[in-house]
Amino acid sequence: MRISCVIPTKNRPKMTCRAIASVLAQDSPVSEIIVVDDGSMDNTAALVAARFPEVLLLKRSGLGPGLARNAGVAAACGEVVMFLDSDDVWLPGHVASLVQTLARGYQVAYGVTKNFDQVGDGEFFIPEPGMALEGQCLTALASWCFLLPSAMAVETEAFVAVGGFGAGELGEDWSFFLRLARHFPFGFCGDEPITRRYLHDGSLCNCASSDRLETLLASVSRALVEAEASPENLIRFQTLADWTRRQGDWQTVQQWYLALQQEELI
Repeated sequence: MRISCVIPTKNRPKMTCRAIASVLAQDSPVSEIIVVDDGSMDNTAALVAARFPEVLLLKRSGLGPGLARNAGVAAACGEVVMFLDSDDVWLPGHVASLVQTLARGYQVAYGVTKNFDQVGDGEFFIPEPGMALEGQCLTALASWCFLLPSAMAVETEAFVAVGGFGAGELGEDWSFFLRLARHFPFGFCGDEPITRRYLHDGSLCNCASSDRLETLLASVSRALVEAEASPENLIRFQTLADWTRRQGDWQTVQQWYLALQQEELI
C-alpha cells in the first residue's frame, strides 16, 4: 500500500522541519511526503528543501490549509493519504495504527490527538477519553468535530469522491469530515494518542473571534445540508450556532468548546 503524507505550511520553518522529522521517524514508512508551502514570506521553503531533499515541495499562495491539502493530494501517488499540520507531530506508531484500522475494512481511520495548550496552559485530548466512535459518525459530527486532520487517514478515492477540503482557515476540516461521514463509516485506532498537537500564538485555532466563527458556522451548516443530516441534527446545530452568535469572541476554539459543554449544547 502506497501512503502519501501531505503537510500544508506557511511561515513555519522550524515547526515544519519538526513535523517532517516525525514522519521520517515512523517504523512504518510512508511512500512520499508532500509539503505545500502556501505563500511563505520567510525561509520555510528553502529550509525544507535543504534539510529534506527527498520531500516533494509544492509552492502555492493564498490557498489556506484546506485547499493546500487538496493541492497536495492532487500531486500524491498514494492509495491512502495521511495529513500533518505543520505545527503538529506524529507520535511513534502513528502510521501503523492507522493502517491497521484501515485494514479492518474502513476507508477512513482516525486516532487520538494529545493537545498541548501553550496559550491557555494545560493539555487535553481530541476526542476526549470515552468519546470516540466507530462506524456511522454523521450524527456525532453534527454536534461537534471530534477528530483532526493530523490524526486521520483516508483512501484517496474516498477523498476525491467527497471533493476534499473546502476553503477558509477555520472549520474546513469539520465540513470535510461531515461530507466523508455521509458516505463512509470511520474506523477508530484506539485510546493511545497517535498525534501531538501544539496550540500556540500562531495557531489558526488561537483566534476564535465572532467573524471567524461565523464563517465556520456557515460552512458547517452547508455541509450538514449537503450530507443530508436529519432534521433533528440540523435543529441542534442551529441552536448551537444561534447561542454562539450571541456570545461574541473566545480566545481559542477550545474555550468555545468548553463553553458549549457548560451550556450542554454538545
